[in-house]
Formats: sequence, structure tokens, C-alpha cells
Amino acid sequence: MRAIDQLEVIINDSPVKLDDQTLELHVGLKITLPMPEHDRSLPDTIEAGVHQAGLFLQRVMFQLLIEKADQDLVFRRRHGKDGQGIQSRGTRPYPFKTRFGEVTVQRGRISHTADGSTEIPSATAWGTPEQMTITQNLRDAVCDLMRDQSAGDSQVDIGERAGDPDLLGRSTILEILHQEGERLVAAQRARASAILEEAPEPEREAVLVPVATDPCDDELSDVPPDESAEAQAEWEQAQAAWAASGFPGCEPVGPVAAKAPRQVDEGFVIVQPDEVQTKAQPCTGRKAICTYTAVVLVAGWRYSLASATAAGLWLQVAALLVELGVTCGQRRLLVLGDGAKWIRDWFEGLRLDHKVMIACWYHLKKRCYGQFSLAGGPKDRRRALERAVLEQLWIGEVDAAIALVRGAMEWVRTPQALEDLITYLEKRRGTIPNYQQRQRGGLWIASTRVEKFNDWSVSERCKGRGMSWTSQGVLSLAALEAARENGELESWRQTRELPEIRLPEPERMVA
Repeated sequence: MRAIDQLEVIINDSPVKLDDQTLELHVGLKITLPMPEHDRSLPDTIEAGVHQAGLFLQRVMFQLLIEKADQDLVFRRRHGKDGQGIQSRGTRPYPFKTRFGEVTVQRGRISHTADGSTEIPSATAWGTPEQMTITQNLRDAVCDLMRDQSAGDSQVDIGERAGDPDLLGRSTILEILHQEGERLVAAQRARASAILEEAPEPEREAVLVPVATDPCDDELSDVPPDESAEAQAEWEQAQAAWAASGFPGCEPVGPVAAKAPRQVDEGFVIVQPDEVQTKAQPCTGRKAICTYTAVVLVAGWRYSLASATAAGLWLQVAALLVELGVTCGQRRLLVLGDGAKWIRDWFEGLRLDHKVMIACWYHLKKRCYGQFSLAGGPKDRRRALERAVLEQLWIGEVDAAIALVRGAMEWVRTPQALEDLITYLEKRRGTIPNYQQRQRGGLWIASTRVEKFNDWSVSERCKGRGMSWTSQGVLSLAALEAARENGELESWRQTRELPEIRLPEPERMVA
């Protein structure tokens, strides 16, 4: 916004009135500015003048109203400690940083006759920091800007809007983002903990699974480590009586229109967990920062979650499973993800009678493509093998797919890559359904909801060229975006309390 050097702003104000707890302020505004040349820049020049005058007026009104509120508080404290009265000790200047610039106000200082102690009543009652206050509205504006742009660009934008280029420093903007994100995350955890504390003990224990605090390392999380025989056996226990559509023995679902939106299996809650990695700043001592996310789906309902640790994410998921009736048998659980070990460990630890996991088709295809590329050999032959294997996996024929892979051991350059793929498929045997049947029935086969959430909440913002992050920065952005997506951000900003989760209608008990 251009500056108007010869702009004059004159404000005539009357004393602020306080009548029955209602503030009343009358102001008059007069602006004088030189007439611009009649060219294309005239509207912009007048707009700049109006903007500057408006900022000046807002600062004056803020100062007058704050000082009146301060005087009212001093008057209310006039009886002092033990009713022995007070003495006025004059006023002290105190700066507020607002969306319309920095405003310094005079606040009353008193001493108590009872013990001689001094106090600035408004500092105590309003909970203001000792040196300066950055208003919550300005903090929220900073967080909104940081969704789409860097701290440096946000600094410039905030300064232009406020008519004060030095209003906030870059480090202050980052500090604000971290503080606001930490407060929101703490509130989300507290709400989840409260829900679980109120749940019956058997239900609470069914979904509270002890897991590693932060299993993410610098390796790709979809490369599975070795597992025990017991863990592998767990995956093969897909009971046809309650498993989601697409597994052997289940009734096939009826076909839907080709372009119909994906649906949640009837009677199920779908949890799509994932993690997204961003480049870490050197000060973190890590190569990458992991942010754990999940999207929870019920027919016609969606809820997004984010956490810096897997344990923190599962805490929030556990609370939702209780609220959605999974622990008491009203709904069943379907986990749809990339099959990373931190997800499998949690799933195996759930003490639920009705649970099933589906390997995300997108990640399954991606893994097959990667392993065949590592295997090498004639490209045409390799691509034909890849298509044949995926055709078998598409209809849930894991044995047939593995047989095709074994048959290629003799002609690929790196047989170990195919051995790794066979191990990968064996360990996920119980999570690979008939994807074709599910697709025809309009049911979910890939964790696209959480992938999209990761894209707009983290990847598009944090994976730009040359960017590096701390865990606090990435999590703050993701948590704020989750609250916005869930329709809770405005309520949080108004009250600094999270509302109760708006739940879908309960369903009949699972047979």
C-alpha cells in the first residue's frame, strides 16, 4: 500500500461513556489529502489515503476504549485489600500490537493501604505480559497468513495491513505460530483424554494401545521391517462373518454407477492413517520431521487429525472410536492405510472383536512398481510381469501374484528385489481384498482422503524448494488445518475451548 505523505487526519472525540456496562464513544473524522492526477493511479492513491486514515482512527478508538476499561477496573478496586482503600500512583504506558498497528495506552497503577503493595489492576485482570501484548486477533491473522506463505512474506503482509512494517519480526511470527499450534494441540489431547476417562474401563482398554512414541525415522516408512511369526499369523485371521466387503467368504456388494462417490462400508468406521515427512532444520538433529495424520470416516461424516507422534495420534483416534460406538459394538472398524509397521502394531494391539485392515491399493501398486524397477531386466518383459501381478492382486489372488513373481527370478538382474516383494505380500496377505469387487460396489480401496489432507495441510506448504522445518512448525500448521477442516477453528478462536465433536447418528448394534 503506497504512503500519502501530505495526508492529514484530524479526529475529534468525546469522553468515553460507560453506562450499564456498555461503552459508548463518539468520534469525528476529518481527512485532507492532495487531489491526485486523473490517471490510472487515482483510485489506488485515494484508497491508500482512506486506508491510512482508517488505521489512525482504529488506533485512537482502541486507545480510548482500553483506557476507559482500565479506569473502570481501578474504580472497582477502590476498596483495596481488606476494604482499607487504595492510593493512585499515576499511570504507566503499555504497548499493544494489534492488526492495525502498535498502540500505547496509559494504565492506572495503585497501591493498597492495607499492606503498601502496588498493582496495575488491568495487568492482573487481563493477564497481560509484562512488556507487551500481541492481541489474539493479530495472532490469528499471523496463523492464517502462514497457511500459504513464508514467515518473511507474512511479516511483510502484516506490516502492510497495519501500516507498520516493523510491527512484528520474522522470529516473532514463527513463535506465534508455534504457540498457537501448541495450545490447540494441547486442547485436542485434553479433550481426547477426557473422553477416554469417561468411557467404561473395558472400552478404554480396548483402544488404548501402547506404541512407540515416535517410530518414524529417516527411512521410508512403507518399507516393512521383519516381523515375528505371531504378528504374521494375526494378519491371516480375516473372519468372513464380519470382515469388510471384498474378502473371501463375504457377500458381494451390488454395483454402483461408475462415477458415484466412494462410500464407507455399511456399519463401519474407516480410519485412514498416514505419515508425511518434511525436511528437518539442522537444529533438530534429524534429517526429516514426521507428522502423523489420520482421517476418520463414517457414512456422510469426516474428521481429520494430526499429531507429532504416533502415540498422540492414536490417543485421538481412540477417543473417536469410543465416541462412534466401535468399542461397544455399534460400529465395526476398518483401517485403510499403507501398511507401515507403526500402523500394523497399533492395529494388532486393538482388543476389538470387529476389526479389519485393507492395504491401500495405491500404495500396493507403488510398492510393486518400485520393486520391479529395482529387479531390473528387459523393460518390456518387466512391465508385462508387473501388469500381470497387479491384475491378480486387483482381484485378491495373492497366491497367483506371488507365483508370477517367483517365476521371474531367473531372468531379472536383482532377484533379491523380488524376494523382498514376496515378503511384503506375504505379510499383507490378510489385508488384500478383492479390490475390483469393492470398486464396483463404490467402496473405498485407497487412503486418498488422508493423502489429500496431507497434501493441503503439510506437503503443499512445507515441501517447497529449500524449505526446512521444526516439528513445532509443521504440527502447528497441520493441527490448525485439521481444526479448520473439522469446523472447529472459529469456535476455538472465540472461546479458546474446543467444542464437543459433532458425531453422526448412532447405528444398530453389530451382530
